Amino acid sequence: MITYCVEGITLDPKYDTFIRNVLNALFEHSPKPSLDILIRVAKSVKEQEGVAGLCSGDEHESTIDIATHFKLDCGEECEYEPHELAANIAHELVHTRQFARDQINTVDYVWKRNGESIDCEHIEYDETPWEVEAYALEGILTDLFWE
Repeated sequence: MITYCVEGITLDPKYDTFIRNVLNALFEHSPKPSLDILIRVAKSVKEQEGVAGLCSGDEHESTIDIATHFKLDCGEECEYEPHELAANIAHELVHTRQFARDQINTVDYVWKRNGESIDCEHIEYDETPWEVEAYALEGILTDLFWE
């Protein structure tokens, strides 16, 4: 069973429907794991300034931090548009699935898939398999489920 809770800044109820739909799509073709997800929403992600979201976890639980704002080069703070925030949430939920499937972990830069392990230490972060997959799926999931 997959459970999640959202804490911090209160989001429009549309996001709850969106999160449920994204999780159902991500885990549709596999047995649903026992997975607890904590989604913390704040103006910015405290652990890493300037990122839209951050996910950590393992096979049983994940914590997602989502920023509602970003800074321009001039220092001005801007709020993410609703569809951008939804895409950021979808991106991090893809990482949650990757943690649940033990494809990634918080220890090293190894990608595990189809019985193979790939050392990604020397690959640019945006080009790692987990980020490529998350960026690709965030657009699809947002197009499908965001109104």
